[in-house]
Order: sequence, then structure tokens, then C-alpha cells
Amino acid sequence: MVGLDEGLRVRHIANFPLIKCRADEDMEEVFRRPEYKDLDQLPITEGSRIIGIAERSKPKVPRPLDDSVLVAADNPLSNFLHTVHQQPYRLVVDGTAITGIVTWSDLLKLPVTVFAFSLIAQLELAMNSRIKEQYGEGEDWFELLGRREKAKILGWRHKLEGENLALSLLELVGFAHKAKVLRRNLAAGRDFDSDLKSLKSLRDEVAHLKDMMRSDAGLKILVERIETAEAWLEMLRIASPSATAEK
Repeated sequence: MVGLDEGLRVRHIANFPLIKCRADEDMEEVFRRPEYKDLDQLPITEGSRIIGIAERSKPKVPRPLDDSVLVAADNPLSNFLHTVHQQPYRLVVDGTAITGIVTWSDLLKLPVTVFAFSLIAQLELAMNSRIKEQYGEGEDWFELLGRREKAKILGWRHKLEGENLALSLLELVGFAHKAKVLRRNLAAGRDFDSDLKSLKSLRDEVAHLKDMMRSDAGLKILVERIETAEAWLEMLRIASPSATAEK
């Protein structure tokens, strides 16, 4: 995840260069211009300085420029996702200048899909590691699953073996199965069933984020699911024997 933070930054979803308007312009008229029909925010300039922001929802009342609407271009994308629900857009500071803008709609871009997919993949890898730490290389953990679940998984393995392919049971079981085995680690202080439903949805929909994120509500659900995945990763890290040994 450290590597993911290094590789995915706000600049990778932000819009450059910044489109601006002058302080002496009529903001209502500016937003009526065809070339600005897709813009809901416009930084206001006085000379070479940005002094505020015009918003389509209230063009006559410029928003003052303060740190609540700023974000560093090199801020990790994961950090930005935790705060994006607080503010529907941010002006992007690159070096010492405001050079771009990032909005809710920019969460539709490919780097966010990459981040969400990588987070779920990392979570499943962490689950595999915890199961191996708790049960060794054997398959005793498999007995925690239901009869029908086990029958289906063993059927998959038999089919693969018939095609001269071999995978361990741990590689064959699904996300929900692994969560069930690790329920004791993952349920402390949280609503396990609700979390699991949320994470399964994130995993299943990660390839279709554009369909999911067509509203503020959908975007907020995405961020909440990402935060749930991160919380589970942290619980699995704490539950690891190596983490206990470090204490």
C-alpha cells in the first residue's frame, strides 16, 4: 500500500491547466457561456493572483480562498479520498502555484479504479497470510465452512485437476469464505455482516465504477467501502503474530 501511495497522487486525476475568470466579470454571464457549461467552479483572478472562487450554485457570492479548498498535487490519492466528501472540489497546488482543480467527477478516472482494485487485492492477500499463520499449511480451516460451500469448492478443484491445473484450497475459496474463517479477527468493534456486504460490493463493482459513481451518493458509498477495506487491513495487521512480536 505504501507503493500505491507513492504511485497514485492527486495530480493523476486532477485537471490541468486551470480555467479562470476575472474579478471584473459578471459571474452569472460567465457561467452561461457555452464553453463553461460543464464547469461548476471557476477561480477568480485579480491580475496574476487567484483571490476567490465563483460557484455556479451562487455566482454572485464568491467563495474566499482558504486551505479548505486546497490540496497538494502530490498528496497521495488515498489521503484525498478520505477527505473528498467534505468538499466537492479542491484547487490543486503544485509547488508554490495553484495550477489545477480536482472534483467529485474526477473519481471516475482510471487511477481511482486502480486504487480500489489494488486495495481489495491487498486485503485478500492479507487474509491468506492470516489464515496460514493461524492454521499452518494444512486445511483445517476448511472445516469452518458450510457443507454446501465445501462441496462447491471441492468441485472446482476436481474440475481444475481434470484440466491438469492445480491450486490450493486457499486460492480457490472466495472472499466471503476467507472472511468467514477470519470472522473472530474482523468482527471486533465492527458490524461484520455489514462490512462484509460492503466489501463484497466493492470487489464485485470495482470493474464497473463508472456505473456506480454517477451521483454524490454513489461516490460517498465508494469512499465508505474503501475506508472499510482499509479498516479490515489494519485489523489483520494487528492480528498478525509479527505485529504482536514487535510490541
